[in-house]
Amino acid sequence: MHSIEQQAIETFQTNLLYLQESQPEVFQKIDILNLAIENGSYKEKYSLEYRNGYFDILELSSNHYLYNQDSNEHANKLAKSINYKKSDNVIEGFYNTNFTDEQVEKYDGIINVNNIFFATAKIMQYAAQNTSKNDEMKDIYKFIFCGIGLGLHLLKIQNKINASMLLIYEDNLELFRLSLFTLNYQKLSQKAKLFFSILDNEEQFQKVFYNFFTHGYTYNHYMKYAILSQDDIGKIKRFQSALLSSNYLIYPYSTQLKELLKAPEYLVEKYPFLDLSKEYFDISPLSKKPVILIASGPSLGKNILWLQKNQDKFFIVCVMSSIKTLYKYSIKPDLVLHMDSQELSIGLLDKIDIENFFDQTLFIFSSVVARNVLKRVPKDKIYCFESASRYKQGFRTFASPSIGEVSYAITLILGTEELYLLGLDMALDPETMASHTQEHVFSGEAKGNSAEHEQYTSMRETIFYTKGNFLETVPITSLFKISLAVFNRYSKELLHHNQKVFNLNNGAYLEGAQALHVEDIDTKKFITLEKREKFNQLRSFFDAISQNSMNKADIDNLDEQIAEAKRLLSLVNAFKQSATTSNYDIYIKQFYALYAQLLNFENQGKYDINLLFSSYTQLIFGYIFDIFNTKQLKNQKRHVKKINEIYIKQLLKILNLYLTTMKVYREWAEK
Repeated sequence: MHSIEQQAIETFQTNLLYLQESQPEVFQKIDILNLAIENGSYKEKYSLEYRNGYFDILELSSNHYLYNQDSNEHANKLAKSINYKKSDNVIEGFYNTNFTDEQVEKYDGIINVNNIFFATAKIMQYAAQNTSKNDEMKDIYKFIFCGIGLGLHLLKIQNKINASMLLIYEDNLELFRLSLFTLNYQKLSQKAKLFFSILDNEEQFQKVFYNFFTHGYTYNHYMKYAILSQDDIGKIKRFQSALLSSNYLIYPYSTQLKELLKAPEYLVEKYPFLDLSKEYFDISPLSKKPVILIASGPSLGKNILWLQKNQDKFFIVCVMSSIKTLYKYSIKPDLVLHMDSQELSIGLLDKIDIENFFDQTLFIFSSVVARNVLKRVPKDKIYCFESASRYKQGFRTFASPSIGEVSYAITLILGTEELYLLGLDMALDPETMASHTQEHVFSGEAKGNSAEHEQYTSMRETIFYTKGNFLETVPITSLFKISLAVFNRYSKELLHHNQKVFNLNNGAYLEGAQALHVEDIDTKKFITLEKREKFNQLRSFFDAISQNSMNKADIDNLDEQIAEAKRLLSLVNAFKQSATTSNYDIYIKQFYALYAQLLNFENQGKYDINLLFSSYTQLIFGYIFDIFNTKQLKNQKRHVKKINEIYIKQLLKILNLYLTTMKVYREWAEK
């Protein structure tokens, strides 16, 4: 017994040293808990017990054992249950989409460059034709442990699967501390790269998962997991939620390509672009007056009469999707924002008397807004911003999933000091499950899967619950989850101490915003704002902080961007001629060498085309390597040749399209 206790203590000390050196954030949590236990400020809830030849955990309040069986045998059973099936206990990192040949040819054509499947459909189709969810993987590269207990099963499972990356998740710090006596994490770290999420808040968890997900993203198609007990089943949803907040979904390759090709168009046509690189408290007409930001969430409809009554008390900023609701109640906005690139968004202006309703309204459009929308509004009322491209050097960009959070960020940057949010619910209506106001084009009830657990966890629509503004929790979809994360990030980055934000919605809790019911706003203290005066002040302000052409720095940057794309075009053409497709091991080394050039790690972040290929490879590599990691795959050499053929064709298509488009903009830039 003495030797077992001594061994447990030695394991504990070894783990503390490992955590201190390699996982300092986890070590800090354990160190604080150790001190609290030692000085008596924390009363332990669990006790590590050695009984009948195995360790168990005694819950002191109930006098019940958590395992209540041989913990070594329990670990063996868990390890035995782990298999290599793609359909069993996996989190799917990508959509499995089936296309017809006609669809693939359609999506693959240059004419459909704006389609989300452009330059990816052929690879996705090839993967679907040659793999199945009924297949088994050759190797498991990424594995998630959800619930640790004593940790004995971690080593057992890792010895079986030999994964490259392990994510270790436990939301009970005291239980994790007990595992430090029974599992040698330092030894485990020699077998795989470890990622720890121990009693993390949402921000910490998102950071850990992001690091796990982006490290070796080649192997993200199927990530296997194990739960310690049935109590841990619901926690898998947290990983799915984190996955849906990943950058490659927030700002996917297709959106990025569209942005790069479209963004300079309005700039060379002399539309003014706002410099949003700094805040404008001193010169902004918004700084000393109440501003209300209107979006099209359910709370707008429920408070529309209040807004109608008090509209002349605010600078009214709105997203275009709320226009029909405002028009119905004769509420004229001072500023409208829009960033949707789809031509269908012209429907947001259907049956609107543009000339009279917007006679004293200005517009801020993303540089990718469809031309048919842009042309509905007088040019002298339009100002632009770049969503994510960087053709105007030094101007801030906004890579976000929706206009709501971008409007929030821009409103803060424009110097607003007193901001009210209405219709920015970022949640479903708790009673009706509606996502928007009745007038919104996408209004309707969300139909998600609320089942506690699915063995096969996909990226399809799921309903989550998050902290509410007025309610304890509110339902949200995956898309709202992404927008919420971006909104909260903007609050941290842009919200200053002199700015106050009030959340008027029966929706999600928004970081940095105070909950406030509309009836508690004393609008009598607000002065009445004259419409024409607001319009003139805002236009003068925007004229002062915008530019309507490319300057020398912008043109020089464009030349550098074109030169980098030409360099990559030469490399891809050379690879096309020299790639060794007859030998997988040789080919994969050449494949990764080209990949390193496409991303240009030596000049990381400098060139748009490299960033584009970073997003592109994050998307398609999962499909490519899932094919090669399929146990049932026959004739690997044939697949290498075919995949290389498709892959190179797509790279050349993207590069040639980019270069052709940029050369046209370059010619126009100096006119």
